[in-house]
Amino acid sequence: MALAKTALFAYRRGNTSVHNLPALVKLVLLFALCIVTFYGGSPDDVPSVLSRPLIARMLTCLAISIILFFFAGCSWRSLKNLSFVLVLGVAVTIFSTLGIPGEPTDIQKEYIISVLPGVFLNLNGCAAGILYTVRFFITTFTAQTVFETTSSLEIKGAVETVQNAAAHIVPPLKKWNPALVISLAINFIPQIFDTWNSVHTAARARSNTGKKNLVQTMRITYQELQSLLSCLLFKAETTRKAILNRDIK
Repeated sequence: MALAKTALFAYRRGNTSVHNLPALVKLVLLFALCIVTFYGGSPDDVPSVLSRPLIARMLTCLAISIILFFFAGCSWRSLKNLSFVLVLGVAVTIFSTLGIPGEPTDIQKEYIISVLPGVFLNLNGCAAGILYTVRFFITTFTAQTVFETTSSLEIKGAVETVQNAAAHIVPPLKKWNPALVISLAINFIPQIFDTWNSVHTAARARSNTGKKNLVQTMRITYQELQSLLSCLLFKAETTRKAILNRDIK
């Protein structure tokens, strides 16, 4: 029996050790790992990218992500949802490799190769693109595990805990209730991917199974994006009305 495709960042019920961790702990860990992963900006030369401290930091962050993934009982099939990271990473790396900084430093010049007259390969950009892909994968991989093991109610409760603590210093926070807005924004992310899966599946079922040319593919994709936007606007408006009705009551 085929398993249903799970949307990116969609919650999955379970009783693993990661499921049982407090939501606030998981969110703090996610934000901390994102900060550590991208700390130091983007190195612009090969020696900086290949420096031991940076590589050690990336390997440590990746190890933490894998440990969380393992103890969360996640399926390796869920990694297919992260294929867009590779696509974006390859695109960024290609453009970075073909681009040359306006005024390269002496170190950067050593890693710029002239292939043909006017055609260069910038190994500095290539290294920076690969580093960006690795960083993007680590943070997205961790986010997938955290949101897959944390329900929307748990996220809302965690954000409200922070809000209530901050309200002792800034009392108007209770009235402004930013926790509601933040939790709704976070919970809206998996809805985007879930809706896209539904729209894409419906489009494939209605279209012909034969091969399509580029124009047909682009037309179908455009229609899918239109349907996605319409569905998301409808869900957002429904959520807004539900919140307003609750406040009135």
